[in-house]
Amino acid sequence: MRKKQMIGSIVLGMMMTAACSLPSTPAVHAAASQEKLVTQPLTQKPAVTARSAAVHPAVPIPQEVRVALARNQGRQAEKWRFIPSTHQSVIFTFGGLSKKEPLVHVLDEMKGNGMHGTFFVTERELKRNAENIRLIQSYGQDLGIGLTSIKGGGTAAEYAMQIRRVRDGLQQQYGVTVNIVRQMASSDNEAGMREAASAMKCWFVGQGLNAVQSKDKQAQSADEVMPHIFGKWTTSLNRNEIVYIRTDYYEKPDLAAEVMMAIKHQKVDNIAYAAYGDNPEDNEQNDSAYQIVSVQDVLAHPAELYQYPVESMDLPIEMQLSYGAKSITRTNFRQEFLKRYIGAPEVGATDRMLGFSQKELALADKTGLVKTAAPQTVFLTFDDWGNDDSINKLLYVLRKHRVHATFFVITKNMVHNPNLLRAIVADGNEVGSHTDHHVPMLRVDEKGRSHPIEDDETYRLNVRSSYEKLLEAIGDMTIEGGRPGLTRLMRPPQLAISRNGCAVALDEGFTYLVSGSGSAEDYGAVSMESLEGIMDHIVHKRNGDVRRGAIMIMHMSGTAARTPYALDLLLTKNDQRPEGDPKKFKVGLLGDYLIDGYDQRMVTPKDMREKQIDF
Repeated sequence: MRKKQMIGSIVLGMMMTAACSLPSTPAVHAAASQEKLVTQPLTQKPAVTARSAAVHPAVPIPQEVRVALARNQGRQAEKWRFIPSTHQSVIFTFGGLSKKEPLVHVLDEMKGNGMHGTFFVTERELKRNAENIRLIQSYGQDLGIGLTSIKGGGTAAEYAMQIRRVRDGLQQQYGVTVNIVRQMASSDNEAGMREAASAMKCWFVGQGLNAVQSKDKQAQSADEVMPHIFGKWTTSLNRNEIVYIRTDYYEKPDLAAEVMMAIKHQKVDNIAYAAYGDNPEDNEQNDSAYQIVSVQDVLAHPAELYQYPVESMDLPIEMQLSYGAKSITRTNFRQEFLKRYIGAPEVGATDRMLGFSQKELALADKTGLVKTAAPQTVFLTFDDWGNDDSINKLLYVLRKHRVHATFFVITKNMVHNPNLLRAIVADGNEVGSHTDHHVPMLRVDEKGRSHPIEDDETYRLNVRSSYEKLLEAIGDMTIEGGRPGLTRLMRPPQLAISRNGCAVALDEGFTYLVSGSGSAEDYGAVSMESLEGIMDHIVHKRNGDVRRGAIMIMHMSGTAARTPYALDLLLTKNDQRPEGDPKKFKVGLLGDYLIDGYDQRMVTPKDMREKQIDF
């Protein structure tokens, strides 16, 4: 049974009062720890700080606001593009509530499709659009506080009072207690808004996607609008990304609703795994779909919330960035490399190896096997990074078959979607590094000669930053057995290695450099069936027995679109084999075997030896 990762230190203040006296952002037991998640130190220039703290002579400041600002000590709320949570959802938010007709179109579509969202109410709308606000409530949708810019920039005190007035109005007129604030337009003093939100203990949300572009005001269809909203490579929305739609902007009354539904169909529905009779509509066990929810819906699941970035100094010493670093010398490099390099059959002296001595080339591992693997055990690994529509499908297939894998992540773009990375570990999988920007240790010129691409110091920053980014997202997570979900395993890009590059990686604290015994080459698969055949050939010998210790290399990016389906087929066939069948394999995790004391120089067990591993 899979062990779900529970963030025990993260608790949501579920009870909110009209005075916002209780925090409803993720709290970490002590108030000081809570502020690390909700707020950041004030970084304004001195002149702006003084202005934000000033009291407008014409507006009396209520005692509650004075006390809140004083206690807050100038801290600013984080402006969230996403809610840090592994909840399986995308967040839809709305503004522009002045026109009833487009609002009704939106609400009807949401009701008919089981969608939930947060509708932000400004002070002006609170006074002028009571009918529309009641309409939103009647459809069961959530309300939030819309914060509008004050002429001249405004002060933190003025914005805190605006939050208080809208919050009190929502409570008194609609019985809604809320502490979620959105900045509705640009401001000359966003810092003052953020300070006010922090002082009033509110979530301050922005958006990861603004679905309304000024150029589209007169557009007539969603087909015109969608290319302006999404770039070429945005194939899906991110987990708990905040989408913002202004309902009253378009001249065409039903266009906001049409755009909303186009986003759902094209960028949310495609995240679910749905093929070969297994889809969420027909199979209750298929839990791969993302729901469209409100901010409040996500906050209502405190066990899935987390602090981002993770405070690394609170982690055990063995997780720290510097742990195990500066251990490689000219004297010990050879033995450490040979001990900690798990190679690949196709990588050798004439292919993707640079700078090694003849002795090192001769002794370097070429099996790509974990030599201490338990009987019938193989290892599933995935490289690179991707969007939710590719990675979420893989997670579902792994859950479906109750197996786990090692994900070697390129971290350059991962930082835009840490929720997805945490979801990987929450499912019981482990994570290693595939470097920060996927630059291989060497390149081959037109004459066939190999050269390093980055100098040693640049490559050092590359691999160091990859671990640091992974640490900030998942450093606090453990998997079954209580060990960290973040490993210090690294897979070299393109499986290419240089002597200097390997020395740098090991010297930065990475414990093992892991290539593998076979690549599915799934980025070029011509069919699901042929890809499954390649996968089967990697985990089985020619006689059909399990290739014990085999490490299969797959990819999690959109270019490997057939991978989840082929893997599902492979695992389904394996599940159907009876116990004791020599073809039935088990799936292990590399981090359970590549531990202190493991030495790849050991003699390859007899049952693992093959004259040639041909993939």
